Amino acid sequence: MELTIDQNCPSCGASIVLQEDDRLIRCTYCDVRNYRLESAAGRYLLPGRFPANLDESAMFYTPYLRFKGSIFYVHGAEVKHKIVDTSRLGIEADNIPISLGLRPQAMRLSPVVSTVAGSFIRQTVPTKSVFAQAAMVTELFGERRDRSVYHRAFIGETISLIYQPCYVRAGSIFDAVDYQLLCNEKLFENHLAVAGPGKASWEPRFISTLCPKCGGPLAGERDSRVLDCPNCETYWQESEGRFQSLAWQTVESAESTARYLPFWRITFETKGWSLKSYGDYLRLVNPPIVFGDRFDATPLSFLIPAFKINPKAFLQVAAQLTVSQWKLPEGKKCRVGNGYPVNLGQNEAIEAIKSVLAATIANKKERLPMLPEMVVEAEQCKLLYLPFIEQPHDLIQEHTMATILSAALRYGRSL
Repeated sequence: MELTIDQNCPSCGASIVLQEDDRLIRCTYCDVRNYRLESAAGRYLLPGRFPANLDESAMFYTPYLRFKGSIFYVHGAEVKHKIVDTSRLGIEADNIPISLGLRPQAMRLSPVVSTVAGSFIRQTVPTKSVFAQAAMVTELFGERRDRSVYHRAFIGETISLIYQPCYVRAGSIFDAVDYQLLCNEKLFENHLAVAGPGKASWEPRFISTLCPKCGGPLAGERDSRVLDCPNCETYWQESEGRFQSLAWQTVESAESTARYLPFWRITFETKGWSLKSYGDYLRLVNPPIVFGDRFDATPLSFLIPAFKINPKAFLQVAAQLTVSQWKLPEGKKCRVGNGYPVNLGQNEAIEAIKSVLAATIANKKERLPMLPEMVVEAEQCKLLYLPFIEQPHDLIQEHTMATILSAALRYGRSL
């Protein structure tokens, strides 16, 4: 479930209601579009209700780290996965709640800005520890604790810092959301001693959505990680605070009603494994076809969804398309009007390669224990739009017959 955020328009200052995953921001008052950067974790405040007679110096904010995304494990001879949405206290303290529960989803948040009164408790729990805790709540270890985990990946994750408003009164610390007593002030002395004001660097940052090449307006949907320019037919993704051009192609369809879904075609090399070509990969997969050595000169590449979808469907379609990509015709630079937004970035797609490899290779018992030795080095990442034919309940890729449930695609927008 996504967070709801009250954000001021960076152009005119009007109030805009956003979802946590929104990137392309359109103000209904000034009709200006801006792109929200995702270079750092978002910082948000729960709405507090401080007593009227409270001095501002008594206000402080306690950090919680929120993780939302899909976790993939290569565990024993299986690839396991689960969707996780959890929050964990960002400091070492045993006297206040370890989690925010449903508060972030039930309340409207506001971004942290430098003008917020009061002080912010410094995060002391490493973010990696929250990843580990998120992994624990998946219960993937369940019955077989004796079996090794050879790989773990977090795909489509969103990391946020959510601050719980609190205040000090009469030597006690109170929750400023519901005025409940939390603990004695002395138990928080060490944290309060190093608390400080909010920083300007914590505030959300935005960039213009004008095409860097021709100056035309870039197009996309609210959660798009890639924007396109209809004027000069270019595609752009944000990197280090500015838009970078992106290589792209479309595999055309004979069906005029085809739905075009985006995939990252990632060409890569491996260290630690003897994978030099697409032919080497097919020998690991051992598909029911006779291919000989005709793919030994073909570069090793995987096709990874460039859109969010539940982890089971994500692995399934990535595996189907990667194994059968030889059936796809050559792509062209041809814009389509029935495309789906790119809401999964290429870095996350690269992170998914080892999970897809583990899901497709034939001799898992022998090969999966070697997975920790494998290092993936991406050489090229291209956006490829593939045509899918819409059926009553499925979308079917017409060249490879790879299938996605329509419901899985629809619900993927909220992951």
